[in-house]
Amino acid sequence: MARSLLLHRLPLWTSIAMRHASPIPFLVCAILVLMPVAGARASERSAAEAAQAAFAPTQSRPDVGHRRATSDHVLTLDGQRIAYRAVVEETQVDGSDGKPAGVAVTYAYIARDADAARRPVTFVFNGGPGASSWPLHMEGFGPRVYDGSHGALSDNPASLLDVTDLVFIDPVGTGASFPVEGGDAGSLWNLSGDARFFVGLIGDWLHRNGREASPQYLIGESYGTTRALAMLHEDAPYPRLHLSGVALLSMYVGGIDNDDVESMAVLPSYAATAWFHHKQGMPAASASEAYEEAWRFARTTYMGALLQGDRLSAVDLHEVALATSERTGIPAERLEAMHLRLSPDAFRTGLLSGGKRVGRLDTRMVVDDSLDKLPVPYDDPGMSLGRRPSAVMDDYLRSLGYVPALPYRALNLTINRQWRYGDESHPVSVVQYLAPAMTANPNLRLFTAGGYYDTNTPLEAGRYALSRAGIDMTRWTSKAYPAGHTIGDDPTQRAALATDLRHFIH
Repeated sequence: MARSLLLHRLPLWTSIAMRHASPIPFLVCAILVLMPVAGARASERSAAEAAQAAFAPTQSRPDVGHRRATSDHVLTLDGQRIAYRAVVEETQVDGSDGKPAGVAVTYAYIARDADAARRPVTFVFNGGPGASSWPLHMEGFGPRVYDGSHGALSDNPASLLDVTDLVFIDPVGTGASFPVEGGDAGSLWNLSGDARFFVGLIGDWLHRNGREASPQYLIGESYGTTRALAMLHEDAPYPRLHLSGVALLSMYVGGIDNDDVESMAVLPSYAATAWFHHKQGMPAASASEAYEEAWRFARTTYMGALLQGDRLSAVDLHEVALATSERTGIPAERLEAMHLRLSPDAFRTGLLSGGKRVGRLDTRMVVDDSLDKLPVPYDDPGMSLGRRPSAVMDDYLRSLGYVPALPYRALNLTINRQWRYGDESHPVSVVQYLAPAMTANPNLRLFTAGGYYDTNTPLEAGRYALSRAGIDMTRWTSKAYPAGHTIGDDPTQRAALATDLRHFIH
């Protein structure tokens, strides 16, 4: 097969970096105190406007900043009053030439009445790799959360501030972080350079704030999971981080170089999707039941048929195609024609009638015709990053005493297209870095989470890779949710994920 079912076995946003053609990676449960944005409800960008902004050239600044803004606030979570200090800070980042390449902006939320030596501190970042920390910061676990129905921010009931201090990081060229004119920012926009930058930034933060002895955690999402494991490898020779845990959300860690395994791993997500759209022939009471039944089928009957290849008889091919059709909603004759190997794109376009297609990031969503001509990933209805009004974040940062040097950039897909992964003739893989890190650090625990409806980074693909990585399985907690690629998009599932992360950290 000339191309993998998953392009170069990279998630959607990340795979954009491999293409060098023209441009193609939360609602609140209860309404609390709302913070108006610029005196009125801010309007969200259309998908077309967001795509144009995401592919715009990366802006730089002529000077290196060292600004730091602090402010004090109070958050109430489940009746618990938490007084915290917000610190927005600029840090100079050097390139491979040792000269200033950019400025990284971090957003720290520190409980004021806690024992710093015993209280955990968690460093949080998203993926892309050109994504800012916005999704996990402002639609995930920060003290404030974006409410799209009001175009405003409110206190976040899913914040993790009750169990850990939080530090959100915008990579250079994303969010409020920026490259320096004439600097070698390109040396940061690759797998190893990015990991080295994050290890250095976090190590410096811990030292500067006297937190080397605190329990330390990482939370990464999507490409952020690749980054997190690459950081373990980068930190190994001369450790600066002494991690208690790493949480990987919607993970892409590599470790799969086989089309049959990829087909098997994504099949349960197809079944959950077919159940949601009432296209499944198998009776199931819930998405999780449909998913788990399909996973049993996928790793037994289905995988057994795939392994036979052309030796599979026509009779057996037909029988397995019928059984697969019952679970996925795709006609058996189409599955036979594809020799049972159903790619995500073929599933997305084949499930519904009338030329409709389901999303890739969240297969519960149906694509509107207006998205058909937009570049990847904005042709997907599940792609919300970059559509939020930038004024929301700019005004929020000003309320913390920090004035961004440039307008906040939630997503920079220009960086994606410039990103380098090393040897691009081979699939990207970082899963092999986990076992040595867990062996060297007996206290290091692992948490992973994914959504049933995510065909961009299928849940079972990551689980498959980790189950063969040689790690201590007793130190791995794995969770699944009826959600898409960004679990926190659904306020109910965000709350469930936050509860599970609290247990993991606390």
